[in-house]
Amino acid sequence: MFRKFLLITALTFFITACGTDEKKEVTEAEKHAADSVSKVRQRRASDSLKKINPLLIMPPDSTYSGEYIDKYPGGIIKYSGFFRFGKRHGQWVSFYPNGIPWSEQSYNKGLKEGVNIAYHENSKVYFKGFWKNDKKDSVWMFYDTTGKLIRTARFKDDNEIPTAPK
Repeated sequence: MFRKFLLITALTFFITACGTDEKKEVTEAEKHAADSVSKVRQRRASDSLKKINPLLIMPPDSTYSGEYIDKYPGGIIKYSGFFRFGKRHGQWVSFYPNGIPWSEQSYNKGLKEGVNIAYHENSKVYFKGFWKNDKKDSVWMFYDTTGKLIRTARFKDDNEIPTAPK
């Protein structure tokens, strides 16, 4: 009985070891076709998400590096910035439909980093603050539509630090 088991095991090992282990070479055309299909799927997913939220900013594909400009139907720029490997990087500017700047924000590999300024539709500053590793950090200042400072708040790691009563 043991001999039969040993013989079957040896034969199985011999047959699998002698089998051909051919790996099909993937041609450049096949790689390009697969990549194109992947990009089409990513674009469809991006477009469906943008239908749900028209203000969503999505790169053309998950590895895209380059300039990005999105426009309103009338041709006025809605967003302008740069993607690096599918993530926002560098200075991004958003605009109202009338062309007036809405916000300015810096990014580092997809994370908010640096000064953030938002504007009212009359182009007066709405708020100014600083981001560090995608979290609010330092003093943030909020203004009314006339440009008058109405509130300041201190943040550390995205949490507002309570101020002592005066």
